[in-house]
Amino acid sequence: MKKVLIFFLSLNVIIVNAQEDNQASVNDFNFESTANPAFTIIEESPTAINTPDNLKSLALYVTNGFSEGNIALETNPYWLIPNTKDKSYKDYRGLRTNNKGKYVIDPILKPIQTNSSFSLAYTNKAFEGFEEEKKLIAIGLRTTLLQLYSRKQTDKLVNILSDVGQPYANAALNKYNSVLVFSNLIVTREMADEYVKNKTIPKNYIDTANTVLSQNPEFKSVYTDGKSLATAYFNDISQRIVKFYYNPKNIKPILRLDGAVAYSLLFKENTFSSNSAKRLGGWFTLDLALPFNDKNYFHLYAISRYIDNGFNIDAEQNYFDTNFWDIGGKLELELGKFNLSYEYLQRDGDDEQYRSVGNITYQINKKMSLTGGFGKDFPISDNNLVTIIGINWALTSGESVTSK
Repeated sequence: MKKVLIFFLSLNVIIVNAQEDNQASVNDFNFESTANPAFTIIEESPTAINTPDNLKSLALYVTNGFSEGNIALETNPYWLIPNTKDKSYKDYRGLRTNNKGKYVIDPILKPIQTNSSFSLAYTNKAFEGFEEEKKLIAIGLRTTLLQLYSRKQTDKLVNILSDVGQPYANAALNKYNSVLVFSNLIVTREMADEYVKNKTIPKNYIDTANTVLSQNPEFKSVYTDGKSLATAYFNDISQRIVKFYYNPKNIKPILRLDGAVAYSLLFKENTFSSNSAKRLGGWFTLDLALPFNDKNYFHLYAISRYIDNGFNIDAEQNYFDTNFWDIGGKLELELGKFNLSYEYLQRDGDDEQYRSVGNITYQINKKMSLTGGFGKDFPISDNNLVTIIGINWALTSGESVTSK
C-alpha cells in the first residue's frame, strides 16, 4: 500500500489599513491555493486541479516536514514588480469602462497579470518500480487565461466600491476621520469585525472623539459626547470595511480558464552532478462557478492534462519515456468555512489508471485553514491509497490596494 502524507504549509501575509483611502491587503483574503504546478508535476499536491486563487508575493509549501527536504516556493510577480502608481482595487480586478461608458472587467490581460505565478520545488520521492527515493527538482508556471463576469456581478462590484469611497454623512464625521488618519489611528478589519459583533470601540478612539468635540463645539449639536461621535463613525466605517473586504472577494467569475506548465528533473544517482530523467506537463482547467448566494458557490471543473513522463524504470533498472493524457473533472462546494470537493482523472491507455480523491478544507480563521482528504492516485493495484493532511496559514506583508 502506497501512502502519501502531505503536510501543507503556506506562508503569506496580511496587512490591513482601511480608512481614508480604504486601503486593503489582498492577503487578508483567504489563501485558497492548495497546490502549485511544481509540486503537481511530481505528484506531491493534495489536488491535481490547479487554480491560481489569490496568489501571494511569496508562498512556502512543505510536505512531510522540513526534515525530509520536501519544499516548494511560489511567487507572484504582480506584487514584486515596482509600480509607479498606487495599485487600486479597480486596477487589481481589471475594472475599466468600455466605449459605451459602462464598467466591464478585463477578461484576458488583467487576470494574466495578477494571477500568474512561478514555482520551484525540491523533494525526495519514491516512484513505482524504484528501489529507493530519488531527488527531484521542478519548476512551474500557472496563470488565468480567461475570466468572464456577468453584468450583474460587474455592477455589484462597481456599486460596492462606489459606496466605500463616498464622503461621510456630515462635517463632524469627516473631521473626526481626518484627525484619526493624521494620528495614524486606523480602523482595521479586526476592529470592524469586533464592532459588528460586540459593538466594541477602543478607548483611544473615544478619547480622540472627545478631543474633536472640544475643539469643534459646533458639532455638539449633533453629538453630545465622544462616545456618540465614535459610535456613529464606527457604524459607518465598519460597514465600508466589511463591504470592501468580503463582498468583492466573494464575487467570482462565472467562467474561468486556467493554464499551467511544469518541468521536473529526477537525479538518477541522487547527486546533482549525475544524469537525470525528465518529466514535462501542461494542463488547462475550466471552472464554472454557480453562486448559491453572496458567499457560497458550487464549482464544476474540467481538466485536460498532457504529461511526457521519463520517470519510468524497467526490471533491469533502465529508464524509459511514456506520454499520456489525463482527462477529468472536479465537483466543489463552498459552504462558509467548509470546502468539500471530489476530483476524478482518467489516464488514457489503461483502464486501471485513474485518480479518485476527495478533499475537505476548513477555514479556522482568516490566517489558517486545514485540508484533509483520501482516495486513490493512479493505482497500479487496488491498494494504492493517497492520504492528505495539510495546514495553511499567513503572516504579514505589504501587498495592499486601495478602493479608489
